[in-house]
Amino acid sequence: MPAEILLFQTTDPAKVRRRLLRFREAFLRLGPGFHFALVSYVPDARTEVRKVVLDGIALDHYVFGPDAIDTLAYPYKGAARPFRLIPGNCDLVAVLARKALPDYAQYWVIEDDVEYSGDAHALFAGLAGREGDLLATHLARGFDEWTYSSMLRSPGGDVTPSQSWLVFLTFVRISGQALDTIDRYYREGWSGHSENMWATILKHAGMSVVDIGGNGKYVGEQDRGLRYYGEAGDRFEKNGSFGTMNIRLRAGRRKDVLWHPIKPPAAWLRQTRKRWLSIGRYYLDRMGLGARSGALGNDRS
Repeated sequence: MPAEILLFQTTDPAKVRRRLLRFREAFLRLGPGFHFALVSYVPDARTEVRKVVLDGIALDHYVFGPDAIDTLAYPYKGAARPFRLIPGNCDLVAVLARKALPDYAQYWVIEDDVEYSGDAHALFAGLAGREGDLLATHLARGFDEWTYSSMLRSPGGDVTPSQSWLVFLTFVRISGQALDTIDRYYREGWSGHSENMWATILKHAGMSVVDIGGNGKYVGEQDRGLRYYGEAGDRFEKNGSFGTMNIRLRAGRRKDVLWHPIKPPAAWLRQTRKRWLSIGRYYLDRMGLGARSGALGNDRS
């Protein structure tokens, strides 16, 4: 059976030790062909494989720095310097992991602020073996008013936001072939926010994208109402259990549900403040008052 790997994306493994080890144990129970590694991008680091020991368990930590980004040599995607993951370049960690670990048929990626209020092994087992080049959440059609639609670039400019797709990427399974396709498209000059690029590129290439749950328009009946919940027609606001709008200190009470983002207290306070400042800037800009919002405009948290 072709091997698969779970890439747990974190810059500080010790801070999320319990969650990390729980997901690792659950994934490895799928069988001998299932492996695990830590991955991260660190802006002031050189690319290397570090050894991390947590509760006596030795783990490989693939740390990618700016030198790894430079090897991609994409004409537009992630080309600005200094390179930043945000906005919209977090997907390049998975692309780099594919190049560092090329022998896997499937790559599962989970960010360290994702939680699951159920048996994590059952979550993985229920998706293992499923058809689909990309399994993810919140699949939706793109639209001109989406926050990052202006970042979309295709060779010849023949793909507009309304012809594109959106998908949430904090917990995904993607095939090695799909990652190679995304890499090729980026080399050919495609560029944009990761949530806009992956589904758009794969569908353009004739590959399949599967929404693993919720109640969105593009969820199959076998997955409807499972694994996460959201609000129908929310225009990719990703409200509900699994999105960006509701920053939580802990998972909710509803069982067998994906939750995101789950943050420790200090990070919860910082990101909650940042979220409200961002919302404030958005509405001030819509009212034509953005230039007067000095306090809001200068926030760099």
